[in-house]
Amino acid sequence: MEASTNMRNIPSEVIRLIAGHGPVQVTTFSDTGGVSAVCAPFEDILHLLLPSTSGTIKALLDSTRLEVSAKAEDGSYQIRMQGRAHAGRGMSGHPMLSVLEPWLPEGVSPHRLVVVPFVAEHIEFVRGQGEIVKRNVGLTPAGQERPTFGRMWMGAAFSGMAGVLGLWFIVAAALWFGAQGDTFAGRPLALALTLVSGLGLIGGVRLIVIAQGFLQWRRLRASRADAPYLSEGFFAPREARIGALMALSAALVALSTVGSIWGSSLVTRIVLGCGVWLCGPAWALHLAMGRPEPRR
Repeated sequence: MEASTNMRNIPSEVIRLIAGHGPVQVTTFSDTGGVSAVCAPFEDILHLLLPSTSGTIKALLDSTRLEVSAKAEDGSYQIRMQGRAHAGRGMSGHPMLSVLEPWLPEGVSPHRLVVVPFVAEHIEFVRGQGEIVKRNVGLTPAGQERPTFGRMWMGAAFSGMAGVLGLWFIVAAALWFGAQGDTFAGRPLALALTLVSGLGLIGGVRLIVIAQGFLQWRRLRASRADAPYLSEGFFAPREARIGALMALSAALVALSTVGSIWGSSLVTRIVLGCGVWLCGPAWALHLAMGRPEPRR
């Protein structure tokens, strides 16, 4: 996420005020009071420096929605930004450590802090006092370009090799049922249930893998490619696991229906044909090997 947004996502005046403001107020979906955090605005992304034991870090493992606010002591400006963030990585091993060190609070060691990147998707900016007040509210470019719900989840569930597997399974299933001809009773329903079963297995396992990949990426034991969408703050590991549970549940229900109507032989073909029995262990082995991305 550190370099994932277009420049000028946040107005330059807001960046300037945030840079000189000092600690900002950070609020998660589960923390109504919020916490104070040092903020380093680099590359048009706000980097929040938080203690590794902060409740904000734990909350971001459940949901990536975050709000950052700042208000001048004299009331000359108020800034409120809503957007996405992920639970971050330790500052001591962060690739931007050299440029973040000047923002390090005095007397605090880098290994005690986590760098949480925040991408603003909606900004409310109020300037002035009394009768002369200017208020600007609206989506940022990052907010306007945010992927749709369906595109985001489909992209995550079928990222990497899972997309190839999914496409292969769709083509193979269509060809196999087509070859059976009209003698196969209930062929349209069987095809639909087969696709739900196979794609649900592939997508569900893949979501579990990238959720674990994100946790290892945070600990510098995996690369960003092992955690697509999660490393961009679009959703959290808990949300990925919930999505995986839903996909796998749908697949099991569909497989049970197939087995009760057409027998276990078709269930076996579906499980073998989707390839998850092979790719699942391969993905797990890849994560177990712990291949982090190279340091810059």
